[in-house]
Amino acid sequence: MDLRYSSAAERFRREIRRWLEESVPARWRQPSFWIDRDGSEESLELRRRWEKDRFDNGFAGVDWPVEFGGRGADHEIRAVHDEEMARARAPIGPFLGLTYLGTALLGPTLLRYGSDVQKRTILPRILSGEAIWCQGFSEPESGSDLAGLSTTARRDGDVLVVSGQKTWTSLARHADAMFALVRTDPKAERRRGITFLLIDLTLPGVHVRPIRQMSGSHEFGEEFFDEVRVPVDGNVVGRIDDGWAVARYLLSVERNASPISQYVEFSHELDDVIAAARRTRKDGRPAIEHPQVRTRIARCRADLELLRVRGYDAMTRMARGQDLGAEASVTKLLWSRTRLAIADLGADVLGADGRLSPDGGHFGHLRWRHLHVRGQRIAGGTAQIQRTIIARDLLDLPR
Repeated sequence: MDLRYSSAAERFRREIRRWLEESVPARWRQPSFWIDRDGSEESLELRRRWEKDRFDNGFAGVDWPVEFGGRGADHEIRAVHDEEMARARAPIGPFLGLTYLGTALLGPTLLRYGSDVQKRTILPRILSGEAIWCQGFSEPESGSDLAGLSTTARRDGDVLVVSGQKTWTSLARHADAMFALVRTDPKAERRRGITFLLIDLTLPGVHVRPIRQMSGSHEFGEEFFDEVRVPVDGNVVGRIDDGWAVARYLLSVERNASPISQYVEFSHELDDVIAAARRTRKDGRPAIEHPQVRTRIARCRADLELLRVRGYDAMTRMARGQDLGAEASVTKLLWSRTRLAIADLGADVLGADGRLSPDGGHFGHLRWRHLHVRGQRIAGGTAQIQRTIIARDLLDLPR
């Protein structure tokens, strides 16, 4: 196996690295910069301008077709893009990226299942940051049991009338629209009678309420739909009552969204933990000198390298036009477990200093991360759900 990038990919690496050096200020690269500004108008405006600049310079949707605002590059270029964005600590990803849910999840889904009109009208606005999207899958009584959703959409002429609630929605406060699953045939079997629907969140009857996490972050929200009238034309992706196939594809994309960038991002986080272990003393000596700490660092580093290899494997499969399918659940288990292990190690290294100090001293971001990443085991499907998928679809084990 040749793990080297092509000469074209390395030329692109030099190009994007030069742009990132100019567009990502040094202060943005400090681990606590965005955490300190979480929920502020300053943070929102800075990221909005950056997303527009990114699009104007041709670094948004690099692997999307040119006619929809992309660059038409291959998956290798996309991997280099993700790697360099993470290395520069650019404001991307599920927490900071205003366009993340649009570019990483909805965009690829529309490229496969969307109509020509949906592709022409929606995709360019995703890349430019003109339209911010959120994902409406989880509900109060159907998180991991996605097929148990109860938000309904009854047909009334040329509109679907939506009633129900979605929750734990990333970017809910800033989003202009939502891609959601709604039940259009309540009499059908669990995975039938579900429709993948695009909902304008400015429509009458939509109410958005923020959810404050234990980390202090306000990135999540919950949405209430009270007889919201959504036009069928242009807003149904695929066919009415056949949204489960669309959702399954999107979930496979989500669970394997970008292991290459995750590898770099989580490596940064482990480096932060190692720096803390060098400065924090336990039992009269630096924490880094304790065998238990060194062993846990080594395990995290080994899992990170495994994640990198999984990323290369995913890139190869996509380049061949293969669906990742249930294989994505393996990657999801790996990255969520690894990030949680790094965060837990950081909390243990800081000990009482990190838990009791309001800002965690010099490493307050480790304290914040330890609280924030708990939800990583749930996002995109719980670890239990992933193991069930692996057992059923990859190992062919009996139920």
